[in-house]
Amino acid sequence: MRMIDSVELHPQRAPAPPRAASTPIAKDTVPYVEFLAFEPRGSLLVIEAPNLASQLGRLVRRSGPRFDVEAELTGLRGPGARSPGGRWLLTGGALFSGQAACCQVIDLHTFQVVHTLPVMRPFVWVDDAHFIAQSPNWRTAVTEGGVTRAETRRVDPALAAALPGLVTPEPSMVLVSLASLDCRPLLPSLLLDEETCAVLSSDKDILYTATSFSRVSAVSVSDGQVLWQRPPSRLVTEGTVYAMALDSSTNRLVTVGGGVEHDTLVLDARSGDELSRHSLEKLTRGMTPGPSTRGDAVHFREDGLGVIGTNNGLVIELGTDGRWCAFKAGNRSHRAIAFSPDGASMILGGAEKNLRVVPLTTR
Repeated sequence: MRMIDSVELHPQRAPAPPRAASTPIAKDTVPYVEFLAFEPRGSLLVIEAPNLASQLGRLVRRSGPRFDVEAELTGLRGPGARSPGGRWLLTGGALFSGQAACCQVIDLHTFQVVHTLPVMRPFVWVDDAHFIAQSPNWRTAVTEGGVTRAETRRVDPALAAALPGLVTPEPSMVLVSLASLDCRPLLPSLLLDEETCAVLSSDKDILYTATSFSRVSAVSVSDGQVLWQRPPSRLVTEGTVYAMALDSSTNRLVTVGGGVEHDTLVLDARSGDELSRHSLEKLTRGMTPGPSTRGDAVHFREDGLGVIGTNNGLVIELGTDGRWCAFKAGNRSHRAIAFSPDGASMILGGAEKNLRVVPLTTR
């Protein structure tokens, strides 16, 4: 088996062990892959969507040793969120005025859309009957005086009229009941800095959210109390967030995105205190030609092994021993990551016309 070298990044203590070279699979994949998740029976769910606002994508179920297409559903976009029991999948739906404004609820038993709802990403499931999403923001207009708020929401009027229980008086993160199709507000959304990422604590009682401008919040799901909140960046160069994940084994939050001085934050999930900050571009400088390195996705295995997918094919591992290392797995963006049910490998997807399997040997 061909092996590739891993380069130690942080801290510098010992050479990183090599990884087996990634194997391309599913060579009929449509860029961009926006979501990957294994089902309990071992099949792989993939959301593929062209990087064009005017075009919707597809959900594909792949199975077998070659990950062949078993079922396909068109007319949706990422991101996605699978319910804990595996029955339901939330995905993005059609845009409204060029922006996210609704979601699709898919029954994975029938592989059909059962609801189109006037709530939008980010999505996270509390249990099989309740999930958290975002009630769409106000529409905006650009005038000589700047950006102004319209008096109407960014949602299809017919959809809002059909499901008024899901349209809150003010834009916010909401807890949705799948049975009654109504919701309860949790955290207000700001006009020009709405939430883009959401994860739940292992006990499902604390919601962590992040906005593009790095405003990170912790909210009690039971009563909507804000437990802590980090202020947003004043400038884009001070850091933006594309993805966030929680390592439940150490209770640390990791955000990845863009920025000049740093693009990755590691936070204490209990307090919101900053544990460390890093620049992936500086850590990996010289490892790959082309665009500077930026994190596009982050995901943790149950034992605390973390993986950051980047915009240029680098994979950065956050080891359970505190060591960071990086290796190449392709040449384009990795926007979605999934660990196999046994944790022995991971699947990467993004801007390539295939998926990649990376074996994970014991470290």
